[in-house]
Amino acid sequence: MATGISLLTFIAFYLLYSTSKKMSAVGNLGFEQSIGAHRKTSKYISLALMILALGLSCSVWGLGPGTFTFFILLMTIASLVILLTPLRLLNYRFLGIFFLCSIIFETLLF
Repeated sequence: MATGISLLTFIAFYLLYSTSKKMSAVGNLGFEQSIGAHRKTSKYISLALMILALGLSCSVWGLGPGTFTFFILLMTIASLVILLTPLRLLNYRFLGIFFLCSIIFETLLF
C-alpha cells in the first residue's frame, strides 16, 4: 500500500512540476507536451491525486501519522523529482525498476 501511495504522490507532484512555467520542457517521459497544452486540467488532476494519496495515507496509518507520513513522502519525492528531472534520469526504465524493487521490498518485509 505504501508503494501505491508513493506512486500516486509521484504522479501528482510530477504533473504539478510539469505545469510550472519555470520548468524547461525536458520531455523525459514523453507526455510533457500534452501537460503543457492542458495546464489547468493537469493541475486539477494532480491536486485530486494528491488528495487521494493523502486520504489513502490517512486511512492506512490513521489521521495524525498518515498526514505526517504523507508530507514526509511528498518532501522526499519532490526533492528527487526536482534534482533528477533536469539531469534526465527520470525515465520509464528507472521508474519501473524503482517501483518494482519497492513492491518487492514491501511484500517481503511487511
